[in-house]
Amino acid sequence: SPFTRDSAPLADDTQSRLPSRPRRKKMNAPARPAVPNRNVLSATWLLLVVVMFAIAASWLDPALAWPWLGVAAPSWELVALNVLPFVLVVLLLTALTRRVVLSGWLGMLLLLASYAANAVKLEQLEMPLLPGDFHFLAEIGSALPLFSHYIGTSIAPILIALALIGLTVALFREAPWPAMRGWSRAIVAVGVIALGAGLVQGWTPWRAVYSADRLRFEPWSVVDSAGKAGMVGNLVLYNWELAKRQELHPDRAAAAEFLSQNANALRTRLSPNTSSLAMPGGTQPDIVIIQSESLFDPVRLRDAPADTYLPNFHRLARRGLSGNMKVPTYAGGTIRTEFEVLTGLALEFFPGVQYPYFEIADKPIPGIVRTLSRQGYRTTAIHPNSGVFWNRNQAYRQIGFDEFIDGREFSKDDIVGLFTGDAALTDRVLGQLDQDGPPQLIFAVTMENHGPFDWRPGLDEKRMAALKMPPGLDEGGKHWMRNYLYLLEDADHELGRLADALQHRKRRTLLLFYGDHLPALPPVYQQIGFADGKGPKTQPVPWLLLDNGRSLGQMPRTDTTSWLLPSILLETAGIGGDRYFAALGALRDTMPAAAIASAIPLQRELRALGQSRFIGELEPLIDKALNPQDGDVDAAIAP
Repeated sequence: SPFTRDSAPLADDTQSRLPSRPRRKKMNAPARPAVPNRNVLSATWLLLVVVMFAIAASWLDPALAWPWLGVAAPSWELVALNVLPFVLVVLLLTALTRRVVLSGWLGMLLLLASYAANAVKLEQLEMPLLPGDFHFLAEIGSALPLFSHYIGTSIAPILIALALIGLTVALFREAPWPAMRGWSRAIVAVGVIALGAGLVQGWTPWRAVYSADRLRFEPWSVVDSAGKAGMVGNLVLYNWELAKRQELHPDRAAAAEFLSQNANALRTRLSPNTSSLAMPGGTQPDIVIIQSESLFDPVRLRDAPADTYLPNFHRLARRGLSGNMKVPTYAGGTIRTEFEVLTGLALEFFPGVQYPYFEIADKPIPGIVRTLSRQGYRTTAIHPNSGVFWNRNQAYRQIGFDEFIDGREFSKDDIVGLFTGDAALTDRVLGQLDQDGPPQLIFAVTMENHGPFDWRPGLDEKRMAALKMPPGLDEGGKHWMRNYLYLLEDADHELGRLADALQHRKRRTLLLFYGDHLPALPPVYQQIGFADGKGPKTQPVPWLLLDNGRSLGQMPRTDTTSWLLPSILLETAGIGGDRYFAALGALRDTMPAAAIASAIPLQRELRALGQSRFIGELEPLIDKALNPQDGDVDAAIAP
């Protein structure tokens, strides 16, 4: 258009007549302060993390010398070996998250949590952290209610946990490490995973680094080993040498020799009703077994008053068979004693097994439950705690119980202090017993007297104040002891109530009662000790067997072990049909009780006998011992 044509030249002309503006000279921007290289900062932080780990481990691990105390020159090699796995965790987290501060923080939390668990276990159980303890992580939901009682009612732990969670979440805002990307990130992750897998599996290079000889590892004494190799060093070596399930290869020749040497006693035991203990064959009494939590006789303490504690137990012992019993655990690990009593298998038969319900409960387990089931018994287990805890749901199925009544069947109104009271358990046991129907085995595990004993809510203060204390305790020791004795009184009272009720039953009934282990009372043991001058781990627990059809009081006092106890029970009940328990009866005839109950390792022949029983190879060995003219035993066993 004309307007368009005319306007363009006008614009050009106008612009050409405008005065030109002077061009601005390009000015350099003011120099910014130098920013440190982030890669250097991240690498420096990782080195600082290693130093902090070394300081923390030296402070928390009794085996490592705390550098600033000057008690002993620190072994930096030992410190390095005890922090190395935590460093590997930090490197893996760094590769996964690309955040070095966050990874170092999480690694420090893991280190502190591990040493805290180790400290608690050392204080309560006098045992260091072991690989088997990590099974609880798989059932943390069922374990948490029990373990939470050990932190008391203070809200401080909750506030600290919330603060730690908040700080962890805040650290996720950290900027990623620029160099930790691509191939470098993948190489670090794969390399650390390979190193970690080798450490767990015990590959040859790692065995040179964590040398059992150099670290003075002693598989027969994990407490001493942890004091020399450190918590982590002991964990690593224990995992390599003991914790992994080992295939059992019993020494058949040793087992056969043992059976041959005791063949005459075994033949006698296999004959019905030859024992002075046995009731008439075919009686099939009901059998009630009570495993009483943390029960021992306080009269074993130095200068403890006589005729004061466990009055019902001692009253009943005058008409029953009783004695002391060596158990395979101290202050915890209930299932260790439980396993031995139910199976007649000593844990020493299984190298490296710490918690049998986790480690060897993947197939049917022979024992008194299956023996009684074959004879027509209905078998029931009762325990007022979660059936998931200690893997009891699966373990009881493998042991052969028909029914398991767990904590869901009990009311919160039954709680005494922290746990379900023994009175509610007694009621449940009596309610399960029928006058008619098939004979029954009822196995009940109490809960009321479970630790901790440094606090207990809701107990009667007047009754607490009236409890008679052993002399020599300070106020702190008395506080622990009063809590324990209060609950021990309840256990003893319920024993008396149950025994009296069973005594009036028309149906023949046996009652077996025993403690599973000593309670965790560190201040008490430290302040007054025991009358025999020995430590708490060597102290036995009491056991008692009652028959409502006769008195067993004329029988001599019998000291035994938990794995021999079921043979005494079956013998008293007049129940045969299981040649392994007959062999254990022959063993009791020929082996002194003092030797059986001693702390020395079991003889090779006994280990071979028990291992053969567990893997199902015992019967041909017994046949050979009873009939030596028959063929080769190995040929009979071989597939």
